[in-house]
Amino acid sequence: MQVIYLIGRILFVAIFLISGLRKFLDLTATAQLVEGGLWVPPFVAPYVEKVSTMSGMSTPKLVAIVLAIIQIALAFFIIFNVASRFASIVLALYVAASTGYFFEFTGFDDLLRGPSGTMLLKNISIIGGLLILFAIGSWRLGEVEEVEEDYGHEAHA
Repeated sequence: MQVIYLIGRILFVAIFLISGLRKFLDLTATAQLVEGGLWVPPFVAPYVEKVSTMSGMSTPKLVAIVLAIIQIALAFFIIFNVASRFASIVLALYVAASTGYFFEFTGFDDLLRGPSGTMLLKNISIIGGLLILFAIGSWRLGEVEEVEEDYGHEAHA
């Protein structure tokens, strides 16, 4: 069961690993996508500008790098079962925010029937899975064996 649980975690967060790697492989396209709706809170703007100047990169490119790092790092947190509650809730918020940002919700019927409807439902399902991971929390070695033993005793009784 431990191997199955590990494989399930890897497969579940594979979308974040691949998405993060794609962001790194095409930073320019990701930065252009981010640039269209980038909003920096006023209290953070001076710091973002300073980091952008120091690094010599545009703010959208820096945001693209941060997003890629967040996706990859939190996916590894879940895979290796380290701070999985934190990682799952942050990723759920990330998916919810990006869903709100990228989907046009004015024509809801058109949205659900078109090709983007599948993507919307995928995002909703991913948020649900991440919330389940949040509810489960970190899994500890031996918990599955205890459950199997309990079921085994009930079967023999």
